[in-house]
Amino acid sequence: MEHETVESESVESQYSKLDNYGPKYITDFVPSDASEQREAFLRGDIRNPSHNYERLAQNDFEESRGRIAEIGAQVLDNPNLNPKYRIAYEQSIDSMLKGTRFMELAHVINTTSDPDELKAAEQEYMRLNIEMFGAPDEQVYRSLLQEKLSVIRAKGLTGRAEGLRDELFSMVGYDPTVPKVERFKPSDETIEWVKTVVDTLYGGMLSHIPEDQKSFDILDIQRVFQEIITEEFGEAAEDWTVDIEPAKSINVKAGQKRVVIPEDRGSVDLRTLRKLVVHELGVHMLRGVMGSETDMRLLGVGLTGYNRNEEGLGKIVEQGLEGKYIEAGINPYITAGLAYHDNKDFRDIFEIRWRLAVLSAAHDGGEITDEVIERAKEKTYIVVDRIMRGTDRLPWFKDLSYYNGTAQMWQHLENIRGDDLKFTFVLLGKTDPLNSVHERVAYESASF
Repeated sequence: MEHETVESESVESQYSKLDNYGPKYITDFVPSDASEQREAFLRGDIRNPSHNYERLAQNDFEESRGRIAEIGAQVLDNPNLNPKYRIAYEQSIDSMLKGTRFMELAHVINTTSDPDELKAAEQEYMRLNIEMFGAPDEQVYRSLLQEKLSVIRAKGLTGRAEGLRDELFSMVGYDPTVPKVERFKPSDETIEWVKTVVDTLYGGMLSHIPEDQKSFDILDIQRVFQEIITEEFGEAAEDWTVDIEPAKSINVKAGQKRVVIPEDRGSVDLRTLRKLVVHELGVHMLRGVMGSETDMRLLGVGLTGYNRNEEGLGKIVEQGLEGKYIEAGINPYITAGLAYHDNKDFRDIFEIRWRLAVLSAAHDGGEITDEVIERAKEKTYIVVDRIMRGTDRLPWFKDLSYYNGTAQMWQHLENIRGDDLKFTFVLLGKTDPLNSVHERVAYESASF
């Protein structure tokens, strides 16, 4: 009796099933009572926020881990799996399991009443946090903070401003005798080369932004994004959508082929929209689309740890638009450093950060008004909340990628300066160009 040959399911098809079970950091760390907690905190009614993370609580973490392990085993056992890509899939599956555990620990921290369980959960949470996202380097953190404090110290402040400065210096234990630490800066030649590449690479995308329009609301941003996707990406991105919904920030979800714009995002000016286009569409989306056009699906959604330097690359192309190097992500880095190295809680960090913001903007002899302070407090709350989101008591190190990734990628571009092909290569999939495994997988992948 003849038997029909059953064709094995493709690796891509099997792996796509994991999309439903992997950790959803951005959406699950959005609380349902954000505005109420913010208002109570700013009024001084509570020392620290204690958000209700409804989406996080709805997860069945045990089931998710079981399904990830089960489907992951099927992927790795698939006879169609190219052996040269196996290590990348192994790393991705392991990362999903760790990420799911990380989210589960956040839920435990938010809900447990057992002191021992809380302590154990916090320790494991921070261990996985550092393993997956890195940690703020203490020397870099203290150097960044010291530099800001030194500028404030040199100002001729009087009255209320002088009083705020004394408070700030006392809060952080400022020592003006600490020597300055030099940090990396790319050469002028590298900065000019990057500007030339960015102008050439993204000219088409930027041409869709009306130059005579001064302000763009969320519907304008959505329209511009969708027009660029349709006309510049074409068939390669025909399934992509631009959606407006509750979110902390604009983000590209390559696995879902979506660009999400927060429903409460305020209007932006022309300069900001240009930066958003090259960063969100020119890096996050482009790398996803280019990677999905290869025989290695993970290049379209991201090899493990790719985001650490992708955010840096996004900042670099922003800076390339203006041909100017700026250390990116200083505020989240200092915020994370205050929490991690100085054990400050949400309230402590907030009180330090709003004073730092007010005094950094103050002029010699200038008056500090109640209105200026209130605006600084409102903006500072957002900065602190981004780092403390998820648990409200422990820093989440995801946003360190803005500083670390920018510095590391500028160093990489310094090394390959003048080689346009190598610059283009970092866009051909969601990889970390400094990771040897990622580099090999990208080089060996084949385009459809």
